[in-house]
Amino acid sequence: MSDRPPIEFAPLAPEEEYHAFISYHGKDEDMARALLEMLEAKKFKCCYAFRDFIGGTAVTDNIENAVKKSRRTILLMSKNFLQSEWTQFELLRGLHKGMMDKKQILVPVLIDIEEDEVPNVIRNINYIDKKTLSEEDFKYRLCRTLAAPSVPMQAALPAGNVYHGLAWSYYYGYLKLILPGLKGRVERSPYWNKDITKRRIVPKLFILLPDSCFCWSSMKDNDANIKEAGHLEKFTANRSGNIGRSYQNFVYEVYAPDGEKYYCVAEYATPLMSMYEMEEGTIAGLDFRQRKIQKQQFVTTLEQILTHSHSEKCSGAFELVSYDDHMEDGSLKYPISKLLSERVKEELKREINRAQGSSVDPEIPVGVDQAMDQS
Repeated sequence: MSDRPPIEFAPLAPEEEYHAFISYHGKDEDMARALLEMLEAKKFKCCYAFRDFIGGTAVTDNIENAVKKSRRTILLMSKNFLQSEWTQFELLRGLHKGMMDKKQILVPVLIDIEEDEVPNVIRNINYIDKKTLSEEDFKYRLCRTLAAPSVPMQAALPAGNVYHGLAWSYYYGYLKLILPGLKGRVERSPYWNKDITKRRIVPKLFILLPDSCFCWSSMKDNDANIKEAGHLEKFTANRSGNIGRSYQNFVYEVYAPDGEKYYCVAEYATPLMSMYEMEEGTIAGLDFRQRKIQKQQFVTTLEQILTHSHSEKCSGAFELVSYDDHMEDGSLKYPISKLLSERVKEELKREINRAQGSSVDPEIPVGVDQAMDQS
């Protein structure tokens, strides 16, 4: 989880003794104990029935106290869980406490059941489907949920269809300003080569659209085959009372799998990070399923805007690069250098074809590192 933003612990409220009460069926004891050990190793305070229930006290009273003293109640929802009266009682007590406190305290974790098997009374609550996540993704998502403060239900603002507004804002507030003059700024940069056969950069902005919506501060943090090269020339525009506001794009040095070096103007679509942070935060009612749908709709809407006839000044100055950055090891370190170098190389081939009036894909000479040569 080191490649993700650090998890910040909100202090427990005076009435909260535990971050979580773990509700599970006895047949799932091994799984529950492993979860307990993982959470406590990360400094979470947990209430665990086998260890913390008070002997000689009625089970119902123990459950009441556990739920009452815990910020969240984790429901390990297996087929065994659904068949037990005691776990159903724990579910209902957690639901009751949430209703009384007007807070969302239940954290359903789907173990071996499907969405349509979730009890109707909690079907509208955001859940974590462990089956669909890598181990690292599951741990991160659960820890992030437990560390967040309890937010009153009335304080959780509905996210709505955020993709629509974000796409239009991104276009009018940024892309419409920077794309029309991008070609000229690339051609005046030290990365441009007039000799098309030696060129290693294309005059367009590669807009990265990862499925996770997480945007790295610098692409070199994500991929060792990417280095920071420098900025294109700065330009200014008067915008919303900000006189002479500066705009500047960044150039990256990208190494292909065969070692060839290219340059590209690339950046993440910043509205995606807003979606990521909305899911991370506690005041926006956006869960990971909704975020996934919103991301897909954002990409579709953005493409429609940029390819519309009214956006002709942006034509040819961008390429949308959508990809799934969830790796098998649970990280988000997708090898973006391979994807970008392939896109740049393909575009360079098309440029040579256009220049030569040919439909045959030429081979770009290898071993030539003269992208900085202006001659």
